[in-house]
Amino acid sequence: MKLFFYLDNYFICAVLLILLSIFSFQIKRDKLALAFLFIGSLILGLFIAKLDPFINLWDEQFHALVAKNLISKPLKPILIENPVFAFNNSHWSYLTIWLHKQPLFLWQMALSIKIFGLTEVGIRFPSILMHALVIFFIYRIGEIFVSKKIGYYAALFFTCAYFPLEYITGFYATDHNDISFFFYAFSSIWALTEYYVSKKTIFLILIALFSGAAILCKWLVGLLVYAVWVLLIFSNRKKNNLFKETTQLLFSFIICLLIFLPWQIYMYIHYPNEYLAEMAFNSRHISEALEGHGGGYFYYYEALYEQFGEGALIPPTLIICFILLIVLIKNRDHKMILISCSVMIYLFFTFVKTKMYGYVFVIFPFFIFGLAFVYDRFIEKINGYFKNSFIKATITTITILILLIFLFNSGKIYKHHSNFEHGRYVSRLIDVREKQLFLSLKERFGGKKCLIFNCNTSLQSHILAILYTDYPSFDYVLDTEQLTKAKAQNYTLLCIDDGKLSEEIIKDKSIIKIKFKPI
Repeated sequence: MKLFFYLDNYFICAVLLILLSIFSFQIKRDKLALAFLFIGSLILGLFIAKLDPFINLWDEQFHALVAKNLISKPLKPILIENPVFAFNNSHWSYLTIWLHKQPLFLWQMALSIKIFGLTEVGIRFPSILMHALVIFFIYRIGEIFVSKKIGYYAALFFTCAYFPLEYITGFYATDHNDISFFFYAFSSIWALTEYYVSKKTIFLILIALFSGAAILCKWLVGLLVYAVWVLLIFSNRKKNNLFKETTQLLFSFIICLLIFLPWQIYMYIHYPNEYLAEMAFNSRHISEALEGHGGGYFYYYEALYEQFGEGALIPPTLIICFILLIVLIKNRDHKMILISCSVMIYLFFTFVKTKMYGYVFVIFPFFIFGLAFVYDRFIEKINGYFKNSFIKATITTITILILLIFLFNSGKIYKHHSNFEHGRYVSRLIDVREKQLFLSLKERFGGKKCLIFNCNTSLQSHILAILYTDYPSFDYVLDTEQLTKAKAQNYTLLCIDDGKLSEEIIKDKSIIKIKFKPI
């Protein structure tokens, strides 16, 4: 059955385009190779995005609902627009004004939903696009640091790597927020790299734009590029004009402030209590392992298994490849960028109590660069034994494909997103039927003034109910006082019948019972 899983038109088309890209690069058609790779990445992203025909729990559901509400009110992030009853819980999953995340990735998602509709692809398209666009920055950094071959191999490996693709599906917590932050933060590193090559003012502005955008996705970690820049200025203080370099950094930083500060000020003025509460909650990530997201000092070392595949040799191999890249590249500034980014990100998040895979995602391409560098040295050595160019091209292509198959980790994608196996299959079936339930309720009751309660078809499923129906929804059984209040407001009451309803609810003929069998 696994074979049939990949006999998908999108997947086959993506594979063909990637093969065309590899062939084009081997015949020195670099731009054509990148064009094929970009289109192949887009189509591969579409294949991945369509694997889950439902919105994933939990973060993707919350992000989708806030994004949907932003379409009509782009400066007012709302989760539960019509709470009906006052919530005693101030947790971020029960709020009306929702400032749990910075807004940029939500605006992107809102625009996509506006264009493509409230579909899985509509929700995930910004991530598909950013995943494809970032290969140009990866290619360029690889070209600047070492060569066009390293840039191309790194872009190719990233395109097919399991871990970034999985973020497109919404499978990992923080999903589209992390891939947006990764795109902008990594792009700011690219702009800094370009600036040190050309010293052009445009790259000062791009550093600011991308860093500001990264902050508007995941707060102050987006300032990473400026921390790296300070270290570069300090390390070059004897050969460069320190005043000029510092002035240029400050010029760029002021532009960055103008990008991300207005939103903070606007939110503080209009929603001071919510804003300060979220800032306080965010700061707790440093000292507390929030919501069960903890781990030891080797958490991010062990995370390499999840990011690159199973096998005890994977983490040390990747680290050795990365060290070899740092040791053997010639430019001192390039070494500094690689080392400082990696050390600051890993050191900071190792000591932060709350830990998640996506926190170090921005460094992911650096390991890919190391892998590409070592692969290039290896294949050059192997091909040195042959004189025939066709044999060399064949060996290169075969070894690349072997690496791509390994990086793609098809077994894990199949395990997480197929309907042919047990495990996640059961929860996937529940998610599909849950979506069908809410869509059917919307179709059945239309624009009536409805309210849904006991909406516990899955964890936090009332969020999905609100998303698909626009009806106020609750994941618990309303008490007598709440029922009286809802009836007084002329709501048509819909109760999900899970077979555990009280006699009071069962006998109340004014409440419409909705049968739901998850499997």
